[in-house]
Amino acid sequence: MKPTIDKQDLKDWIDQLDNKAYLVTLQSMKNRSTGEDFWDNLPEETKQNINQAKKEAKEGKGIPHEKVMKQVRDRFFK
Repeated sequence: MKPTIDKQDLKDWIDQLDNKAYLVTLQSMKNRSTGEDFWDNLPEETKQNINQAKKEAKEGKGIPHEKVMKQVRDRFFK
């Protein structure tokens, strides 16, 4: 038996939705279905920050993942 899909119910739910994480996920799903890249919709400042972070990581700046995870474990799980 196939599940019944009530598009209007989904539309109503989305209209009332205020959970930003859900909305971001739905937007991402829509973009993937239309072939859009999320990068194209990011603000220019965000793109610059991401590119700067990638550059610094390549230069060996920053804190290695393992060290960050150790700090998190030490702080929150001991």
